[in-house]
Amino acid sequence: MGKRNNQNFIGIPHQIMINLIKYKANLAGIVVIQHSEAYTSQTSFLDKEEPIRENGDQARKRKGLSPAKRRLKRGLYQTDTGQQINADVNGALQIIKKVVPNAFADGIAGIGLCPVKWSLRF
Repeated sequence: MGKRNNQNFIGIPHQIMINLIKYKANLAGIVVIQHSEAYTSQTSFLDKEEPIRENGDQARKRKGLSPAKRRLKRGLYQTDTGQQINADVNGALQIIKKVVPNAFADGIAGIGLCPVKWSLRF
């Protein structure tokens, strides 16, 4: 598409996009909760860490905990116990925990999600 066209293509301000998402969600009857996602990628869901500053990379470095950064490479996160998990999945689970603190109190059933598998046949 070209360098010039790319500059025009991706220039949407975040607040306008957020307002559009809220508007469309409201039309469909969906409630949008806007929340900070700070420290959700730096903390481990599987280690049951809270996504707060005291558990972030800089705090781990100050405390002398190893490794300070647990993201091995793009898309791969390693817990303190050595388990590996997709970094995006870890971050998403931490965001859920941050927004709805007791979401995992009853296990995965406490979240209130009902995944459905669709099979398309043409």
